[in-house]
Amino acid sequence: MVARRPPRLPGREQRRWDDPDDSDGDEDEGQEKFHPQTDQGLNAEGSDTDEDFKGSDSEGEKAEDGGLASLGGLEAFTRKRPKKQERSDEGLWDPLADLGPRKKQKGPGPKAAASSGRVSGPPEGTAVILQGLSKAPQLNGKSGTVAGNVDGATGRCPVLLIDGSVKSLKVENLRQVLTGTIVRLKGLQAAGELNGATAECGPLDLASERYSVILADGKETVKKVKEVNLEKVGQYLQLRKYLASQSKPFTWKDAIQKGKEREQSWSSRLTLFKELGLPAPRFLPGQDLAAAKDAAPAAIAADSLPLTEEGRLACRLLAVSTERDEGSPAKAPQQELRRLAALAKAVQKRDDTNTPTYFLLPGLCTEALPCARSSATLAWPMYLQLCQALVCLESAHHAHKAWCRAEQLIASQVLSQPVYLLSEAGVKASKATGAAADSGEGSWLLSDCPEVLSAGAPGDGQLLPAERPLLEQICGVLPGGWRKGARLTCYRL
Repeated sequence: MVARRPPRLPGREQRRWDDPDDSDGDEDEGQEKFHPQTDQGLNAEGSDTDEDFKGSDSEGEKAEDGGLASLGGLEAFTRKRPKKQERSDEGLWDPLADLGPRKKQKGPGPKAAASSGRVSGPPEGTAVILQGLSKAPQLNGKSGTVAGNVDGATGRCPVLLIDGSVKSLKVENLRQVLTGTIVRLKGLQAAGELNGATAECGPLDLASERYSVILADGKETVKKVKEVNLEKVGQYLQLRKYLASQSKPFTWKDAIQKGKEREQSWSSRLTLFKELGLPAPRFLPGQDLAAAKDAAPAAIAADSLPLTEEGRLACRLLAVSTERDEGSPAKAPQQELRRLAALAKAVQKRDDTNTPTYFLLPGLCTEALPCARSSATLAWPMYLQLCQALVCLESAHHAHKAWCRAEQLIASQVLSQPVYLLSEAGVKASKATGAAADSGEGSWLLSDCPEVLSAGAPGDGQLLPAERPLLEQICGVLPGGWRKGARLTCYRL
């Protein structure tokens, strides 16, 4: 029996059960559509066919009894819907196929940045003095160092003061000064004997417009000098500036690696210090030290050491590890100088090649200026690399000092240098003799008495609190780092 089409109810929209939401209207061409308002779904002649509708009266009754009351008691019906044909993209032209990826747009150029209202100011690391502060007048006259760029929105930049505090100040309250630089005195009339002297420029007195300069006379004599009588000679990288800088100018691991690459030329190795903004070291001649009685002999510059025709060293360089709480102390004790003088005499007697010996001693390895000593503390690992061995002057507290522990570990583990131990009693052991000396094996050593030394962790040693962050970063070159010691094979002198 052919099912008749049910009458249409007014106000009720009929939908196909197999497609409850056909709002997208994405159907293939030629497919028969069913629309609730128009009698679509009939054939072209407008008559019903058996293929369009299926069902029977009995089926309609069952559907009505089975919970289709929501359809108003009408018989449910379905219509066959032909399957959609899959579309093929073959033969279609893509206009963007040959275009590459879009490039990222660059930021504004220098001209755009200048026009955006950015405030220019002193570069990072510039020495300044504070002036014109009304809300904090107690800071006027304080010296500091610019620790960052100027903020274009506020016109302020961070300034690191001498006491370690950081202030955000406007550019107009900063005055660039010569503080921290090395200067040469000139044009002095009342004290003409000081003309040509080297000094470190200290803070500026705004009231008198004079700088406090520290003379490099070994006594750190202070003089008040006008800026017109000062000639800037140079400036070294300072410890405080290195620790405050966000972007470090160098790392000790990279600096030591560069030094290894320049081992063939002594002048090239010294050029590295100039590139890093560090002073080249100075050495004490062993012959002059042995002849001296009370005062220490004058140290000579590294570029004045004897060289071969190929530009290599023609002398022996020995670094000295002394008991101290800071990297570069102001002076070397007389007792340590006497022990080094005795060692210099013993080395001269044992050495058959007459090779001159020079010592690298903390406190006497650079100019007698506070800024030079601060910079030498930064350069101390590279100073050790220039030498052939490390001599430890033993004392009651030498093994407890952090700098002494770090020197022993760096020389042995990083630089592969022999470490010698010199007791307070003086030199006792003799150089290797017999078959070893005749064959040349071990003849480069100054002692044939090996001894195992337990070097403690530098992080557990004693040192100044201000240098603790620095030494922790230096010990980054060690395999065990800052918090680990090691057992070393040393040689007793």
